[in-house]
Amino acid sequence: MGRLRGMTARNRREQRKVAEWKRSVTIFLSFYCCKSISNGVQYTDRRNSSSTALFAMKIAFPVVLSAFLSLASPAFAKQSSLLDELSQAVQARTDKAPATPQIETGFSPDGDAERLILKVINSSTRELRLAAYSFTSPKIVQALIKAKKRGVDVRVVVDDSGPKSKSGVAALNLLTSAHIPARTNGEYAIHHDKYIIVDGEHVQTGSFNYSQAAASSNSENVIVVWHNPQLAASYARHWQSRYAEGVDFKMAY
Repeated sequence: MGRLRGMTARNRREQRKVAEWKRSVTIFLSFYCCKSISNGVQYTDRRNSSSTALFAMKIAFPVVLSAFLSLASPAFAKQSSLLDELSQAVQARTDKAPATPQIETGFSPDGDAERLILKVINSSTRELRLAAYSFTSPKIVQALIKAKKRGVDVRVVVDDSGPKSKSGVAALNLLTSAHIPARTNGEYAIHHDKYIIVDGEHVQTGSFNYSQAAASSNSENVIVVWHNPQLAASYARHWQSRYAEGVDFKMAY
């Protein structure tokens, strides 16, 4: 019975993953093809010629879209990382902090928890501070590296058990190679904090460890408080104290 429930949960996660890929591909292709159609209109207007090119693009759009969506089957999803990368790229471009103060929540293994964390990271424009116990998630690592490339000041402090696992070492190595300061804190029984502060205004916290298991296997929760500088300042003071106690992580080979 337990095995059946596990299989059912995995099937639901697989279906949600495929649905997310389809949604991301739809957004990407809609944007790309609409832009192409717009360019086609400008071209035909400039040349005062027939609208054959424009008509062809309008016909090609649903055909191309259907072809891409047909690939997003469970069998293809398991084998391809291309759509996953496309999905993350689209999300990174569309994720923004809401214009007004609000609270958002997410849960796993439903898929909402990790997605909300990535939204917080992708929304950063100036500064990001992360405190973690377990830190092994490839998606979160890549999102932090992309934030760094955008010019965001990213800094991380994790429990000192991180460098004791292969996945933890790999995650911290990637941050260090991207010139993201990372420290380990061994001053407590465990450094069990799990939160992110963005741009001195937004705070993400909850039970979610920044790991693959938290996203796909565990029952976890995430809460994000947008536009609350007072709360962000309180978390920032706590983060600074733990970072000050930490030791710089050195790349391991």
